[in-house]
Amino acid sequence: MRQFPTIIILIFWTITFCLAQTETSFVTVDHYKTKKFDVAIFPANYIDLISGQRFTPTREDVEKAEVSLRLNLEKLNQPLVNQTPKTIIHKRLNKYKRQYFGYVDSSGQRIFLINCFWERRQNQFSINWLTERINVLDGGSYYWQVKFNIDKDELFDLQINGHG
Repeated sequence: MRQFPTIIILIFWTITFCLAQTETSFVTVDHYKTKKFDVAIFPANYIDLISGQRFTPTREDVEKAEVSLRLNLEKLNQPLVNQTPKTIIHKRLNKYKRQYFGYVDSSGQRIFLINCFWERRQNQFSINWLTERINVLDGGSYYWQVKFNIDKDELFDLQINGHG
C-alpha cells in the first residue's frame, strides 16, 4: 500500500514527460520594422491553432497586406464596433504592432491572419510578441485581428475584441 502513491507519481511523471516531448521549436520570427509598421512574421512551423496547410509569409506579401490595411481598413471597419475615439483602428493603424501567420484555406487560397495589438499596452501578453501569438480576451480595439487573401488582394473577417 505504501508503494501506491509512488506508483501514481511515477505514472503521472511518465505521462507528463511523454506528452511534453512534442516538437515546439520553430525558425526564428522575422521582425520586420519600417517607418510605417512593426510586424512579426511567423514561420510555417510555428505551432498554433490555425487549421490547414501553413506557409511562411514573405516580406513582399506583408508589404502588400500593409498597403491594403492602409487603403481598405476604414471601409471594412464600419460600423465602429468596440472602439473609442482614441482607438479607432483605421485612424491609429500606426499605433498597432502586428503578427502575421500564413495558411492555405480549404479552397487553396493563401490567407494571412493578421493579429494586432496596441503597442503601448505593454503587459504580460505583449512582452513576448516576437515569440508567441498574442491572444487576449476583451480589451476592446486595443486587440483585433483581420484576414487578408493574398491571391485576391482582399481584407476580410475583421474581429475586434469586446470590452470586459
